[in-house]
Amino acid sequence: MKIRGETEGLRRTSRIPIAIAGVVVLLAALPGFATAAPAIKWTFHAGDAFLRAFDPSFSPVVAEAANGHTLALAGAGTYNPGGPVTGGGVFWHNDSHGNLVHPGTWSADAVLSYEDFGSAVVQGLPRSFHGGQLVLAVTFTTTDGSGITIGGTLTVNCVLGEDIPTGLEEGIMADIPGAISFGESVSGNTLFVLTP
Repeated sequence: MKIRGETEGLRRTSRIPIAIAGVVVLLAALPGFATAAPAIKWTFHAGDAFLRAFDPSFSPVVAEAANGHTLALAGAGTYNPGGPVTGGGVFWHNDSHGNLVHPGTWSADAVLSYEDFGSAVVQGLPRSFHGGQLVLAVTFTTTDGSGITIGGTLTVNCVLGEDIPTGLEEGIMADIPGAISFGESVSGNTLFVLTP
């Protein structure tokens, strides 16, 4: 008799987690209770058609390496700081004489960091325009038949907003470990846009 009572108690206890799990599943199916991934709130522009429409000199953005080689690129994408990123564009790697070394495409793989410098309303621009520094993990893929696909980082700097670090230059920098580093921003413009 004692053994039977213990078994019935165990059966009753084991039904409680099953009932709770059923309620959780039911609540998740109801509108407003399910949690979804956060919406993408930021767009980045680097020498793309959006910026070219404001001023043709904004595109492409160009960075230079210590050996005089340059990286020119254009592209855009969406991201959340510390979250997902999409986007990419095209690039041209030229030698110090301006000769094309490799053309290709680039794609954004991950957000490594983002620092917001604030709204560009202080520069008389729309409130949704922001300055900042975005560091992305990217993949560069050549399109000239050389078959090169290589990872690196792309730093996008936009000198708008009220909290711009002293000495920061508008534009991009790129680093391809073991290959080349384009550490000096030369020309072109970038922009971050916050979706309301």
